[in-house]
Amino acid sequence: MSKKPMDYKTKLAVTSSLLGVLVVTAVLGLVFNQQAVNQRLAEEPLLRGYDATAVTGLELTGGVVLKKEPSWALSVTGKAYPASAERIDNYLKSLATLQRERLVTSGDGQPFGLGSGFKTLKLLGTGGKVLADLQVGGPNDQGNKVYVRFAGEKDIWQTDRGFARPLDLDFNTWADLSLFPGRKGADLTRIAFDGHIQTADKTVYAAFDLDKSVKDGKTKWENRTTKASTETMASWAELVPSLHFGAFASPTDPPAGAPVGTVTLNWADGSSSTIKIAAPDTQNRYRVTDGTRDFWLNDWALGQLLYR
Repeated sequence: MSKKPMDYKTKLAVTSSLLGVLVVTAVLGLVFNQQAVNQRLAEEPLLRGYDATAVTGLELTGGVVLKKEPSWALSVTGKAYPASAERIDNYLKSLATLQRERLVTSGDGQPFGLGSGFKTLKLLGTGGKVLADLQVGGPNDQGNKVYVRFAGEKDIWQTDRGFARPLDLDFNTWADLSLFPGRKGADLTRIAFDGHIQTADKTVYAAFDLDKSVKDGKTKWENRTTKASTETMASWAELVPSLHFGAFASPTDPPAGAPVGTVTLNWADGSSSTIKIAAPDTQNRYRVTDGTRDFWLNDWALGQLLYR
């Protein structure tokens, strides 16, 4: 016996059902295929759930450790240095902008600088809790992106290289390089130099002794050596306390030689600072010590510290 043909309503219902199944299948395929998954992941922050204020410590390649206790402190293989809190806080804030821009591979990390010798960035929270343990590889061909991977994971991501640039530099990136931290121009009352230095460009710095006095509400700087007083002298002295040096001397640098001159500064609170300047190295950097810190001054900074 022949089958009764479907009426119009039945055909419409069957066709609609099939179309619905096809649409659902297509949507599910779009949602769950690996390419779509990777695309969604690439739109996420590199550090999921990241909160810069929750970070209380950083451990970096080369034994560099930053700890907030409660202010930031810096140590390098156990040796303490003053830390630049502003620079550290700004760096931590910048990490929030990083994206998982592209999933590069879940395989061999060697071609992306993640086989060996890569940089590391570990973020710690309260109680030493590891918030993120990031391995940083090499840059892309354009040099504007960098390859990263989380310790213990296989996925290698591409993200903006900006955050990785400070990791290529030494510990001075995180140090407070203020020559006279916390001092202001109004704090300085006297500055004297007892040596004689001629730089590579033949600039000569001879001995001087500048003294500040206040009379009738007016500030006056006078060079005791020459009995001269100029507005230029006052403007120069005002900027001395704000100077920054180039870098702390590293443990591998040779010891400082004999001083070629000593700078003595007197402050309004009755305290004084003494820094001894040794002869320059082959890079025309002057080795300086203030008794507790050992650092380098370049020609430019030397010219800001010494009057001529």
